[in-house]
Amino acid sequence: MMWMNSRTGPAGHPVWIGGFNLLPYRQRNARCARRRCLLEWLGAALVGCAAVLVAGGWQTFERARLDAQRAAIESELVGLAMPLAEHARLQRDADERSKRAARAIALSEPLVRLLDLLDTLSHVSADDVVLQQLRQRMHETELLAISKDPLASTVWLEELSSVRGVKSSEVADLHPLPRTGRDAAAGSGGAVEFAARLRWDEPVKNAGHPAAPANGGSHEADQKRGVR
Repeated sequence: MMWMNSRTGPAGHPVWIGGFNLLPYRQRNARCARRRCLLEWLGAALVGCAAVLVAGGWQTFERARLDAQRAAIESELVGLAMPLAEHARLQRDADERSKRAARAIALSEPLVRLLDLLDTLSHVSADDVVLQQLRQRMHETELLAISKDPLASTVWLEELSSVRGVKSSEVADLHPLPRTGRDAAAGSGGAVEFAARLRWDEPVKNAGHPAAPANGGSHEADQKRGVR
């Protein structure tokens, strides 16, 4: 509270002539409150700056540590680059050898079958049946022969059916040949010419490398062999 002392001037307005403050502690408290707020703001700013500095220092330390770890790992990888490349090369070579071996087995399958068939033909009697032509395919063999009678051709074909790997056999075409005087005199059924077909079992297929024809692609291995 401020006590005012005044007088009335010539114009009737009061004139200030002095006074004193009856509550001086209010101004002191206000100054103390302003000073306290300023100190709190200053302390908060200092704490924030300290927190930022600590966080920045920790991030810098972590970044340095990670960079050191990455450099060490890269150095180890550089040392392992040549062994890893050699291992990859050896693995590729092993895969290629396996594929080539599987392909060689698939390509040699028709030849193995043909050899088995020729071996059986070499042991079959040629008195009643004469082989004129043989045509070997991947899973099939065609035969053209002449027999003295239909029964002889049936027996001959049954013997060929016993070859390892033969799945089935059938006569595709059969027609009689002109009878000679000796056949007519003997009263036999007469010679016949017939075409037979042998079907072989399917080979084991390799993943990614199907079995190819024995002579590369669609070319057929035609072989002619006369048996007397």
